[in-house]
Amino acid sequence: MRIRRLDLTRYGRFTDRSIDFGAPETGKPDFHLIVGANEAGKSTLTAAIVDLFFGMGQRSPYGFLHGYDGMQIGAALDLPSGEREVVRVKRGARLRDASGQAIDEGILTAGLSGIDREAYRMMFCLDEETLRMGGESILASQGELGQLLFSASAGLAAFGQRLSKLQETVDAFHKPRGRSTELSVFKARLDELKARKDAINVLATTHAQLVQERDDAAAKYEAALSQRTTSKLRLDEINRYLGILPDLAALKAFRLDLSTLADVPQPPAAWSERLPELIGAEGRIKAACEIASANVERLRRERDAIHVEQSLIDAGPAIDALRNGEARYVAALDISKRESELTVIEGNLRKIAERLDRADELPAKLVLPAMLVGKLRGLIDRRSRIRERLQAAFRECVRASDALTVAKQVLASYGTAEQDEALTARIQLVLDQARASDHAAREKAARRVVLGLQEKLSDQLGQLGSWSGDIEHLAAVKTPTTDQIEDWRRRGEAIRQAILKHASDIESLTNTAVELAATITSIKAATGLVDDATARISRADRDDAWRAHRQALSEGTATAFETALRNDDGIIETRLSQTSLAADLRQAVQAEATTAARLRRAVQLHADAQASKSDLDAEMAATFIAVGLRDDAHLAELERWLMRRASALEVNAGLKAASTDLRIAQEDGATQVERLAAALKSIGVMPPEDGFESLLVSLQTAVDRQTKLRSDLAHAAKAVEGGATELATRQRDAAEGQSAHDDWQQEWNATVGSCWLSEVPSPLGPDEVSQVLSVLAEIPPLESERESLSHRIAAMKRDQGQFVQAVGDVGSSLQIQASEADPIKLASDLRRRLEIARSNERDWRNKEAELERAVIVHRDALEELTLHQAEVETHTSFFGVASLMEVSAKIEEANRRSDLERQVKVLSSRITVACRTETLGAAEATLVAFEQAALEAEAAALIGRLEGQDREAHELHARHLQADHALAAIGGDDAVARLDEERRTVLVELEEKAIQFARLKLGIAAAHQALQSYRDTHRTSMLQNASDAYRTITKGAYSGLSTQPNGDKEILLGVMAAGGSKLATEMSTGARAQLYLALRIAGYHEFAKTRPSLPFIADDILETFDDFRSEEACRLFSGMASTGQVIVATHHHHLIDIARRACAGVIVHEIEA
Repeated sequence: MRIRRLDLTRYGRFTDRSIDFGAPETGKPDFHLIVGANEAGKSTLTAAIVDLFFGMGQRSPYGFLHGYDGMQIGAALDLPSGEREVVRVKRGARLRDASGQAIDEGILTAGLSGIDREAYRMMFCLDEETLRMGGESILASQGELGQLLFSASAGLAAFGQRLSKLQETVDAFHKPRGRSTELSVFKARLDELKARKDAINVLATTHAQLVQERDDAAAKYEAALSQRTTSKLRLDEINRYLGILPDLAALKAFRLDLSTLADVPQPPAAWSERLPELIGAEGRIKAACEIASANVERLRRERDAIHVEQSLIDAGPAIDALRNGEARYVAALDISKRESELTVIEGNLRKIAERLDRADELPAKLVLPAMLVGKLRGLIDRRSRIRERLQAAFRECVRASDALTVAKQVLASYGTAEQDEALTARIQLVLDQARASDHAAREKAARRVVLGLQEKLSDQLGQLGSWSGDIEHLAAVKTPTTDQIEDWRRRGEAIRQAILKHASDIESLTNTAVELAATITSIKAATGLVDDATARISRADRDDAWRAHRQALSEGTATAFETALRNDDGIIETRLSQTSLAADLRQAVQAEATTAARLRRAVQLHADAQASKSDLDAEMAATFIAVGLRDDAHLAELERWLMRRASALEVNAGLKAASTDLRIAQEDGATQVERLAAALKSIGVMPPEDGFESLLVSLQTAVDRQTKLRSDLAHAAKAVEGGATELATRQRDAAEGQSAHDDWQQEWNATVGSCWLSEVPSPLGPDEVSQVLSVLAEIPPLESERESLSHRIAAMKRDQGQFVQAVGDVGSSLQIQASEADPIKLASDLRRRLEIARSNERDWRNKEAELERAVIVHRDALEELTLHQAEVETHTSFFGVASLMEVSAKIEEANRRSDLERQVKVLSSRITVACRTETLGAAEATLVAFEQAALEAEAAALIGRLEGQDREAHELHARHLQADHALAAIGGDDAVARLDEERRTVLVELEEKAIQFARLKLGIAAAHQALQSYRDTHRTSMLQNASDAYRTITKGAYSGLSTQPNGDKEILLGVMAAGGSKLATEMSTGARAQLYLALRIAGYHEFAKTRPSLPFIADDILETFDDFRSEEACRLFSGMASTGQVIVATHHHHLIDIARRACAGVIVHEIEA
């Protein structure tokens, strides 16, 4: 699948923008470079392609210009079914064709080979952030090969970090010998709940006794508290009465004072504050009126004394205008000096004409046009460059000729040596295959696994207890199934429960029988009640006595009959009076018989359960003995033995597989040794006897020698060819230089001939013309200065005449004779007189303004005096007095009366509140009945009584709290049930955590196993591709990638060209990022082997690459583009040339900012 054209109709910052990628050309890479400045929309392009394939989300960051509902993307796609036009919109049928009709999403799904949005972004989209995270994932995976290959192929940059985090979660729940795990916390919690339950699980009789003690203490405390409350209320009442007796005495005194002030009138409330102001303002207002009147008269006299010369003020603008003319007049006084300067400049111009041998001509006419001067100077500059170029070309011709002669001599020195390139290629193939072979690592790993599994199998067999057979006998032994063990456990649990239940029933029924026997005995002993058997015996004795008396009719039989009759009547009378007790006794006897029957049945069932347990124990004992366990072992021991047996069998199966792997690796090693030895013999070299590594080194040495010879010969031939080309180029440059010099000479002659320079007797060369131009450059500034001085002298003469005329006009208007006077002195005198006149005018206006303000102040003072006198009259007439001092005394008396009335009201309220009455009279009547001494004596007695009641209440309250705490300590009737419920909750939570732990543990193990399987499947081809890509992108700094076994994993190594190797985790940040890019490129090729290729997009990933590595990266992208479409976006324009050097067929698209 590829994109032929992308239409950004309304998306992000784009409107109606299309990018035409075109149709793929056969045999050329499908490589596209998109160049645009920052914020030009390169990242938007990546997002648009992803949204085109998989749809736009509910919230898109690219709807800021057109809005969500108006967003639209289109494209022409090359699908497996052919070219197809599609349009993606935000609303309605989101995928449409070119005509706007809805089409099925399956069209794109089929072209994408089932890849979803997230998988496409991770596998086929690469940016700078993903590259950085990929380098960090290499660090997190510790260089583990399986993780690196999988994460690079799937685009999961953080796969290693995720596995690490999952392992941390598993270890947090349970880790061998861990002390702070979640499982340890759960165990501690369960132990704590059990301890709390054991502490509060008491008998019901103890609980009832504690409840009774608590209730008795509470009742006594409430009674003591009631007595104390009664005493406290009475004491508070007495204290209230004692507190208001002084208030009653004060109230009577205040009433007496009020009676003396009854005739004083009550003034307004504001008069008290206003009166001091009136008294203080009286003198101030009168003084202010007098001062204001005197100030008015003084200002009027000062204003009239100022003289203003109005005619001079009217001529003021004309006098002020004389300043400008005066400045120009003074400046014109040095006119003679300027005329001397003009004479000097004209002399300099004549000297320049003489230096140019043109004394009879005006200097201004000698100046050449600017265009002609520029052309002459340009020709002078070009002459030096053309001469240097021509000389350099001749020198390079000589050097190229010498170099070609030396290269031919070197080539001739190699003679006619020939190389068998086909043989060298076959040997190199054998060598590469041998290096790519991993038989040594597999043999080493397999041998280590075999030894480890043998030791583990021995340990597993040792853990089987008394088992003495070998592993084959262990595999053949017959063992119970899981269902059978579960059936034994279920039956055993059922039998155990039955035994416990029957034992409990026996104990309960025995206790019931004992209780019933005690009940019967207690009824008989407490009431003397005769049971039915005794009553029947008494009745039989009476009947026998009666029959004997009837037969004998003697005194003795009569006495005996009477005694028996009285005894029987007594029993009957007693039973009739205690009928209810007789019924209870009869019921207890019946219950005793029933309980005895149930007890016998319970004993029989308990014996049956014990027999079933013996049968089950015998059945299990046969199995225990068969597997070597004790006959009284437990099922848990059997299950552990079976688990150890299964583990031993699993280890044995792994040992067989590892042995097979070891044999295959050894066979592969022998095959490689044979091939290397045959290759050495084919080139006439005897193979060494030291083994695979020595053979590999010997063959590599021979190949390197052949390769170097062929390379040197090719370089010599190339040097001869290059020398001939260089000589031809230098000869062509020399011819071009001579031609340029001839053209210049012709243009120079024509240019000089167009001006007066051609009139010189001998032709002028470039150096002479340069000097003439320098002299001519001095004429224009001097001419400009001459004209400026001429105009300035004329202007100075004009300014002098105008100033003298202006001074004369002003003097005439003021009747001043100015014909003989100095104009400068007259102008200065006029300005002085104008300044004095203007100052007098300002003073007069200021005095006029002060006078107006003083008149206003005087008028306001008179108004204030009138208002003050009216207010004083109001106060004195209200009280009927003559002065304000008397008014002050009357106001003090009125305020005194108001204070007394307020205090009387406050005391009356306090007394009625304290006495709990509605009126003051009722309160006074209540207080008359009490004497202060009697109340004080009763209060003292109550205080002593309250102290004793407080102590008693505190002691009773302490007893109640103690009993309540003792009862609370056992948790109440349902505390045990609540603890059991909490324990069950903890067990449920523990079960959930354990299930999650098991799932994560198994998931991590499955992930590691899948990584190992993926590594084994893809390690050869994908690792080789990644090795080649890494060697290319590092410019040969690393010769490739290799692996190193590490336990059950393989670690990725970078093989350095200078020798040695480096772990992936030891590489620099940039080197790790480049390694991740190489792995992603290898993953792309691996994907393309099994599925149709998809467009690969790289956004600004070459930001941190230098130019050399950028060129190699583009070369790798070109290789990817041979398989599928590759789109690389960047904001560096210099990458265009780099990409074209790496791939001549790259197509460049530019996006404007």
